[in-house]
Amino acid sequence: MIAVGCLTAATAVLLGRIAVRHWRAQGRAVGDSLGLRWDRASAVDLGAGLVIAAVAMAGIFGCELLQGAITYTAGTPAAAPPRLQVAVVGIVSACTEELVNRGLILSGLCIVLRGRAVAATLLAALLFGLAHAANPGASLLSVCGNTLGGLAYGLAFVLSGRLWLPLGLHFAWNFVQGPLLGFPVSGLNAGGLLLIQAQGPVWLSGGAYGPEAGLVGILFRFLVLALLLLWIGYAVPRARRHEFTQRNAGNTAPG
Repeated sequence: MIAVGCLTAATAVLLGRIAVRHWRAQGRAVGDSLGLRWDRASAVDLGAGLVIAAVAMAGIFGCELLQGAITYTAGTPAAAPPRLQVAVVGIVSACTEELVNRGLILSGLCIVLRGRAVAATLLAALLFGLAHAANPGASLLSVCGNTLGGLAYGLAFVLSGRLWLPLGLHFAWNFVQGPLLGFPVSGLNAGGLLLIQAQGPVWLSGGAYGPEAGLVGILFRFLVLALLLLWIGYAVPRARRHEFTQRNAGNTAPG
């Protein structure tokens, strides 16, 4: 995991450097180009991401429970970390991952690929999936599940032009999954209000890795993608859907 983290950091530094040079050459503010502009629309995007991911994770819990793939008991309050502390850690983690994987890596890839946002989004999603391949309990299905997650976050960034929609999706997916419902999060146990026991086959529930490594979770990734595209078509102005490509068109070689 340490080696994977170092490789991700090195990739982010290289592609981030390319991106920052490109934006400065265009006379663009780095913060805005990273997708950090904040206004009322950003707040709405953040809220939409939170709702979409929370609904999807609740659906995963309900489906796995009905199928007998999991059972649960109430968590022990004394054994669980304070919810506020866990929420703060989750926010910091989601912000960091989105800045690195979407703000720097995805933007840099789009510039290197001369504005080919679709190819950059797919490649960044695959890198995101592979970055979790060293986590405890990882499998081919977990890589697929995390790649689909990276695709959803990448599309949210590219089509909204800002990081707030993918940030909402990412935080809510992890927070509802782990600290609230008690699922493992990418192979890591964060504690939860519930204690989940996997009963069905690992390929269905995801087992010790969490829902991303199971068929139910993967199917709900597609639901997230569908709801995301519906939201963007309904609420994101057409002009804003092209901001990402416009600011990342062209090529700047590292110096």
